[in-house]
Amino acid sequence: MEQTKARLKGEFPAWSIIRTDIGTWWATRGPLTREELSGVADVSAETPEGLAEKIREVIRDDR
Repeated sequence: MEQTKARLKGEFPAWSIIRTDIGTWWATRGPLTREELSGVADVSAETPEGLAEKIREVIRDDR
């Protein structure tokens, strides 16, 4: 699990990566700038791969 968290953190350094005790993966980012305040600040998924895809979607939408 630590290797997976490190890989995700390496790919998404602006995000904090968390795995809950029930196995859900979360990513949060912040603090957000004024322009980012209306954007997504956290995402969750059941798998690390799903979490990575959700983070990528947020990053794409921010552009």
